[in-house]
Amino acid sequence: MKQLTVLNTTIALAVLFTAFSCSGDVEPTSSCFPEENRKIIETVSNITATILGPETQDCPRDFIIEPDSDLPNNVLGLLSPCNLEESFQTNGLSVQVSGFIYESFETEDICADFFEITEISVMPKKAPE
Repeated sequence: MKQLTVLNTTIALAVLFTAFSCSGDVEPTSSCFPEENRKIIETVSNITATILGPETQDCPRDFIIEPDSDLPNNVLGLLSPCNLEESFQTNGLSVQVSGFIYESFETEDICADFFEITEISVMPKKAPE
């Protein structure tokens, strides 16, 4: 009887440990907007886009990202990265990028959606035909 109780307790603990440790609902944490408490509204993966410098667009940001295609929850069509490394700050640069689109608040007058880059790489140049 004692062995059955120990076995049942071990099984119950294993099930509880597995249930809590394998949760797929882990929220990514923001490294760009923690004090503003912005929620992530979309995750994008490996999209192609173009970096636009301040001289080529009407957005008063330093550099913005223009996706090559429409994205869900990318309301304004442009992304304002909070963490674009200097080596990617080149007007017209084609990139592949992944990251998080953040919510904006109704009181904000913005020209691009808040964006945090999680991965970025330069797209190879196409050979002339």
